[in-house]
Amino acid sequence: MNSLFVCLTTLLCPFCNAAEPDTIILKAGANSKVIFYGKTGEDLKNLEQLDLNRIIRDLNFRQANQDSAKVQNIRLEKADFENPETHNSPGLREKFLQNTFLNLHLGTGTHVNRYVFFSPPPSALNHPTAALQSQILLRNKLSVSASVLHDMKLVTMPKASFSLRYGIGAGVNIQQYVHWNILENVPNQEVSEVSDRAFSVLGKEGIVASQSDFNAFQSFVQVAPRFSLKNAKGQSTWYFSVGARFNYNKIFENINPAAQSAVLNVNTPDGGKTTSISPIISGKGYELRGKNSNFGVSYLAEIGYKAVGLFVNYYPGYLPVHTRVQPGVTGSGAGYNQRSGKLGYISFGVKLGR
Repeated sequence: MNSLFVCLTTLLCPFCNAAEPDTIILKAGANSKVIFYGKTGEDLKNLEQLDLNRIIRDLNFRQANQDSAKVQNIRLEKADFENPETHNSPGLREKFLQNTFLNLHLGTGTHVNRYVFFSPPPSALNHPTAALQSQILLRNKLSVSASVLHDMKLVTMPKASFSLRYGIGAGVNIQQYVHWNILENVPNQEVSEVSDRAFSVLGKEGIVASQSDFNAFQSFVQVAPRFSLKNAKGQSTWYFSVGARFNYNKIFENINPAAQSAVLNVNTPDGGKTTSISPIISGKGYELRGKNSNFGVSYLAEIGYKAVGLFVNYYPGYLPVHTRVQPGVTGSGAGYNQRSGKLGYISFGVKLGR
């Protein structure tokens, strides 16, 4: 066994120098030991490339067939004993998949801007300071999305890393148009009187909200630089990222009960099952409509620990809207906003996944 020890030491000598080595001593039996020797832990890791079983078999064979003097000076070449399994390094596809992750975002939100559809002049209220506005805003009740993202390492350090995450995803938003009639700049003692005038103006103009709840399908491409800290094992722990999503949105109105009431169903017990493409809100000859399919950019921030985190998705230009004049309408349309605008939202919630 002394000869075996000398041979293993000879094999590992190329890793030696004056620096304090890392050594692993394996007790193989009552009178047998195997010593794994290296300058650093990385050198010891390189020993994984050797087929140690093959080395032992070769040494035993040499010891049994040569005299002891020759055995003391055996030198083995590393190339003769490399483990072929260690050369089966992962290909590009495997390497790509190793750094590709599935993420799930679940959240809710609120509006970030409004669109003023109708705002009559002060003379319509017969009051010097009162201001009336019919506003529309967007409420994000629920957002669910799943994405597949690849983590491309840009800078790797012992305790931190910086990477670029990119990928694709899809999700569903459950949303709602909120219609507000707001009366401002009215003294307390005149609230009742001016409120009656405001309701009268809205009634004369025929301001009617036509849409409320709707659903939206959303697909996106996501790009986000990411900074993460590492633990002693080199695993990512705390992380922070800020990036953007390039979205395609498809909006589906919910069934309008009022539209169904105007349909006559003949010889069938079931009602209509189609949605109505109606304006969001309308007035005397004017209506507000949105694009049921559109592209837009949102801004995403994430912070978390390992596979659990928090996110904020800011989407100020989510839904382009515009006021349209109905056919046959003449006049200036005083009080109606005839410019285009955008309804947006901000969502926030929990992110699951690396």
